[in-house]
Amino acid sequence: MDKDELRQALDSLGWKQSELARKLGMTTSTVSRWATGEPIPVWLAEYLRVMQELDRLHRVYVKPPKPVKEAAPPVEPPAPRTETRAAAMARTLKETSGSDDV
Repeated sequence: MDKDELRQALDSLGWKQSELARKLGMTTSTVSRWATGEPIPVWLAEYLRVMQELDRLHRVYVKPPKPVKEAAPPVEPPAPRTETRAAAMARTLKETSGSDDV
């Protein structure tokens, strides 16, 4: 495993270097050295391969992907106002009072 494969494995698992260090009980500087080109232990490559397989199995059997929902029909926007609030109040007053003096 080289540094690019390490980065790819971490990305596929959604892990940061600090998370890998915590899971392994190692310092972040150790993982950082691996990520910058220091030789990566053979056991780490196997560990990451197993973790990727467990992640894949978990997604397939334990937490299947959510079904795609059908898109809801588009909602029509409300009609634009054609009169001002003051005009609407005047119209309402006129209609309720029955006089044309308003």
